[in-house]
Amino acid sequence: MSRTDAPVVTDSLTEREILAIQHLIAEIAFAFDSGGGYAERLSGLLADDVQYENPGKTHLHSLAELVGTLENSADPALSHHLSTMTVQPAGPGTATCRSKVVTFRSGGRLSVGEFTDTVRREPDGRWTLTHRLVHPII
Repeated sequence: MSRTDAPVVTDSLTEREILAIQHLIAEIAFAFDSGGGYAERLSGLLADDVQYENPGKTHLHSLAELVGTLENSADPALSHHLSTMTVQPAGPGTATCRSKVVTFRSGGRLSVGEFTDTVRREPDGRWTLTHRLVHPII
């Protein structure tokens, strides 16, 4: 879908909501880089029914599947660095966040990509990640 074909969403986000969503995405990056304890670190940040897609590599359907994958990874990311982040309303209680990411792995390898994240506002007011699509660039 091109930018001009994007659906018009009339709901707006407050500056406070945008900052909360940006903070959520940053907290998730730190949790992914923790080197373990993923279930505890990601609980409350990601929805239990989170969808995580990295085309050609993985498509996970729950927080439990994601945690299992992270805990058993032979080559976990050591450090995620986020930049160029946008947050847009996507409907009542939901938003889409796009960000660029540079990921460092063991042996000095790095990858560059883009995350397209969908978040939702929970009944208690917290935002949680419900879907992440990874777009590898390098």
